[in-house]
This record gives sequence, C-alpha cells and structure tokens, in this order.
Amino acid sequence: MKKIIAKIDCVINGVFYEKGKEIQNLNYEQIVKANEIGYIEPLDYKELMVIKEELNKPKKKEEL
Repeated sequence: MKKIIAKIDCVINGVFYEKGKEIQNLNYEQIVKANEIGYIEPLDYKELMVIKEELNKPKKKEEL
C-alpha cells in the first residue's frame, strides 16, 4: 500500500505526527478526511481506490 505521509505537523486519532513522517493505522474514511483537510500528501481518486481495495482485502493467517 502507498505510504501515507504527513504534509504538516498534525494530530490524528490523538497521535501527533511530524511533517514528513508516515501515518499508520488509519481506516479508509480517516485517510479520505485527512486528504480533504490537507494533513497528508495529496492522493488522487485512483490512489484512494487502490488503498480502499487493499484495506478491504481479507487478511491471510500464516499457517504453521
């Protein structure tokens, strides 16, 4: 998945992120909102759709 990078110093979900740092553990709606507000490096529609598909994929469990 494409890395979500903070465009400015910001707080998301109560966690402070410095400009240029990777933001993790966001769901699709949070990514879209952060993109709209300008907290993250701009993502276009195609990139958002790819992220949405990747987040909706079922996680595979490792078999021992």
